Amino acid sequence: MFLLLILYLPVSSVIVVDDVWFYGDHKLRVLNTGDIVEIIESKNDFVKVRYDGAVGEIHRGVLVNLHDEVSEDKLLVFAYGYFTDGEYIKSARLFAVFINNFNKSNYFVFAQYYNGVSLEEVAKRINPRDSLKLRADQSLPLQFIIYNKENMQYYYNGELYKLILEKYPKSIYASKSAYRLITIFRAQNLPWHDSVDIIQQELTMWHDYIKKYQDVEEYPQALLEIGYLNRVIFEITNDIKYSSNAVTIFQKVIKEFPNTIHSASAKVNLKEIEKGEKIYKF
Repeated sequence: MFLLLILYLPVSSVIVVDDVWFYGDHKLRVLNTGDIVEIIESKNDFVKVRYDGAVGEIHRGVLVNLHDEVSEDKLLVFAYGYFTDGEYIKSARLFAVFINNFNKSNYFVFAQYYNGVSLEEVAKRINPRDSLKLRADQSLPLQFIIYNKENMQYYYNGELYKLILEKYPKSIYASKSAYRLITIFRAQNLPWHDSVDIIQQELTMWHDYIKKYQDVEEYPQALLEIGYLNRVIFEITNDIKYSSNAVTIFQKVIKEFPNTIHSASAKVNLKEIEKGEKIYKF
């Protein structure tokens, strides 16, 4: 049987599945999503690769050659597929590989944004007891994942969102990044300990947001956040103007976004205010 053998100059490729057994240099290694290998030889369905100084064979179906004609498309499809499946460590790894290898791509800002969202989701799921194991993972930028001791919760610091706002302010992902940075501000500062000053800072951010981004899908949710924070400050201060502000905002949502999940949420809030129910000072 004729065996097609093609010799390669070393070509970088990325592993796109977990638990790939790789035997080389008399040692078994396990490759995972996001690991980078060098293809040095191709044999039909298998490729000979170099990894960690060792050479061995793996099936070509477990990797994306970063120099193929549609490699950036393939890599993006794998990364976003993992994201939509809720496998956020895998999506974060592959989006990071994409960013490092395709900085001229039309998909670049998309990859930056969803890498940020992936890292947010990774942070939310970190169990403090497992944090040392995760921090040994060199494929994730864990220097940007911070632990809130008071809230006992990890959060992503939003570095990629800041870069999007700085370098791509006209991108459709700028408003999304600005939105997520405000939610990160909240994660940094919970619990509030009745600090009206901190809550007012966030409230100002939301007001700035709705002034700047009025035609984006996050706009009605930003209005709901403003209403929510006004309710919280009312419960802390008993200053009726904050309750009135909340009512005005929720009525605005109902009027401008009827028959949506946002108007439904606003109606629930108005009924709770009418009945004197609390959301913060239980």
